[in-house]
Amino acid sequence: MRVLMFGWEFPPFQAGGLATATLGLVKGLLGRGIDVTLVVPFAAAAADVPNLRLVSAAEPRPGLRAIRVDSPLAPYAGAEEYLVLSERRAAGTRGAAVYGADLFEEVERYAAIAQRIAAEEPHDLIDTHDWITFEAGRRARAVSGKPLVAHIHATEYDRCGGPGNPEIHRRERQGMLDADRVISNSAVLKRQVVERYAIPADRIDVVHFGIDASPDDGELDEVPVAASRPTVLFLGRITRQKGPEQFIEVARRVADHIPEAQFVMAGTGDLLPGVIERTVELDLADRVHFAGPVKGPEVDRLYQSADVCVMPSVNEPLGLVAMESLRNGTPCVIPKSSGVAEVLRHALRVDFWDVEEMANKVVGLLHHAPLWQELSEAGRREVRSARLGLDEAARKTETAYRTAMLALSP
Repeated sequence: MRVLMFGWEFPPFQAGGLATATLGLVKGLLGRGIDVTLVVPFAAAAADVPNLRLVSAAEPRPGLRAIRVDSPLAPYAGAEEYLVLSERRAAGTRGAAVYGADLFEEVERYAAIAQRIAAEEPHDLIDTHDWITFEAGRRARAVSGKPLVAHIHATEYDRCGGPGNPEIHRRERQGMLDADRVISNSAVLKRQVVERYAIPADRIDVVHFGIDASPDDGELDEVPVAASRPTVLFLGRITRQKGPEQFIEVARRVADHIPEAQFVMAGTGDLLPGVIERTVELDLADRVHFAGPVKGPEVDRLYQSADVCVMPSVNEPLGLVAMESLRNGTPCVIPKSSGVAEVLRHALRVDFWDVEEMANKVVGLLHHAPLWQELSEAGRREVRSARLGLDEAARKTETAYRTAMLALSP
């Protein structure tokens, strides 16, 4: 089987949850003997993954005017956030290079090039990841007539805590309606897609993403914490969806019980200034370390430097952070409503809004060494099991692929 896959992120060229999930899926599919041609919108000379054909939509193509789609657009960004990036570019702000002032213009450019790529690349099936690539998949199918699968990692509801941008919502819904099969990364996300987007449930397959058994090797340039003090970690985008405000409230309560505790917030996002202000208000300025964005081996080293990881997400379709944390032997506190709660057996669960109970869980782990040791060892074994590995996720994805292909066969 040959899969033509349209993605938006892929390490090491770009980082993020979608990048991690795409990398794991690609590795799993290749391991099962499935050929993958991955198309990305940015310039990429070669892939680090053996046997993966990586095609850049930023490169010139015969008969088509070269359009460099080198965009900061991420699946988590809304139209308003993208507009801010565009305005920064217009003002000459460093690091804000944007091609086109409109998010949807970027998506359309990528889709136009995807259409030509589909005419050149041999494939048996087309796979897309989130709404930003759905139009690319639709145009590719118009050229080749091959089955179309739509992966949904998160919706506009997840990112915004409500309906959000109506055009993104429309594109998400249309992309899933156009697909022959939809793959959701959790049952909770599938329910949302059925209820809020009216996608037939029998066309949606649930595939929880797997994780590499071993963390990457490497050294963290600068661990912003003292090794002798208990450390609590938040790692993720500092946006409403990920619950950074809850984390700071938890930090205050934990510090009241364990004065020597310190806290690390790794990531960036629109709530960062407000979170910093709240940190000062709660007299935590000397205890909370803002590490900024981290990637590659730094991620695993940061988990290893922490004693407990807290994932207080308001809305979390899956939650790879929890799996990464357990892989490194760091116990994790997760929301009961998260997708990862459907598969993890050795993580402590709590309602995302219950900061008191969340703090109690953290204090319990820091105070009781036997409990910490049990969850550390059991969690590490769990995420390294075949049940949560890359092959199992790829096997289920392959089944969805073959179902889509069978539905279109004569």
